[in-house]
Amino acid sequence: MKSKLISLSAITPTVIAASSICFIGTIRAQTGAEPGMPLGSNPHLRSQSAGAASPGAKVKMSQKDVNFIQKAAGGGAQEVENGKMAEKQAKSAGVKSVAARMVADHTRTNKELTALANRKGVTFNTSGVRAQNLGSGDFDQLYLKWLEAVHRTDIGDFERAAKSSDDSELKAWASKTVPTLKQHLAMVQQAEKKGGR
Repeated sequence: MKSKLISLSAITPTVIAASSICFIGTIRAQTGAEPGMPLGSNPHLRSQSAGAASPGAKVKMSQKDVNFIQKAAGGGAQEVENGKMAEKQAKSAGVKSVAARMVADHTRTNKELTALANRKGVTFNTSGVRAQNLGSGDFDQLYLKWLEAVHRTDIGDFERAAKSSDDSELKAWASKTVPTLKQHLAMVQQAEKKGGR
């Protein structure tokens, strides 16, 4: 019997084709892709690779919402710093009490806002915020006037965010915070009527 020699160059394409089919079959089996579907079409792998379904994924927020978060964070930090200053410098017990409430409430709402911003991937830095110079004159009255003006503006901003924010979580937070801001304004106006006492 005469043996036939098969040249290596003749068999190489067949071996490569067979190994490619085996490799593709193995990949399809590992990824769960059906024959005829593109390899990247497995929904589980696509969501992992894109990060869309991962728990730490950041939600894209509108610029309007980002601006509101950053402004609210800065304003809240300013109220805490001015409140701490007023707790030390105010002459009347009534103004010291208002200042203490501002520090407590705005510290709490700032923490809530920071947590919300972190979940949404929005950054801000309030570490440089310091107490303001409120001017010369009766400190108690200057502080109360400043608080009144700030809270009138804040209430308007927060009510707009509660109605028209694009992000439902931000909308809910703003809505929940409006009553606190209104209580603050009422406290400030009451203290002003008493002349800061």
